[in-house]
Amino acid sequence: MAFTFDEEMKHEVDKPTEMKCPNCGETTIFNQPYPYHAGFGNQGFLYNETGNSTLVWSSFDTDYGKIVGEKHPWTLTDADRKQIEEALLPSPDGSPWGFEYPARCSACGSKIADAISHTIYYYFFDGGIDLDDPSDQSVSLAAAMKQQPSNKRMESNG
Repeated sequence: MAFTFDEEMKHEVDKPTEMKCPNCGETTIFNQPYPYHAGFGNQGFLYNETGNSTLVWSSFDTDYGKIVGEKHPWTLTDADRKQIEEALLPSPDGSPWGFEYPARCSACGSKIADAISHTIYYYFFDGGIDLDDPSDQSVSLAAAMKQQPSNKRMESNG
């Protein structure tokens, strides 16, 4: 199965999480029952520069490991983070993904949730990209990369 950024990923829950913007009061609704814990899920996540989309991948994704080795995303060095950011295609709105980009209010652009560099909890925006689907192991971080990573890093680490 080929992954495209146009593919909409939706999560349906009975009681979604609501985030009220501390600046303008606008409410952003996330179709998840609570903030997800990347550590418990062994996941990495990034928001895009605009702060309106989420990219999620597995800590054990082989294509991710080819770039930084066998490290959890929240333990990466600045150099490792830069390698991941530079390897990624732009987000659906054309802005880059980043370890320092927070989730933002759609009305005023103020921060409503911290980036992975500051927290392990994340919110998944409707239309975000979830590459950690246990039911489809054929989808990996490579689907969001400019080019396929080589095995160089993984071979040198283990």
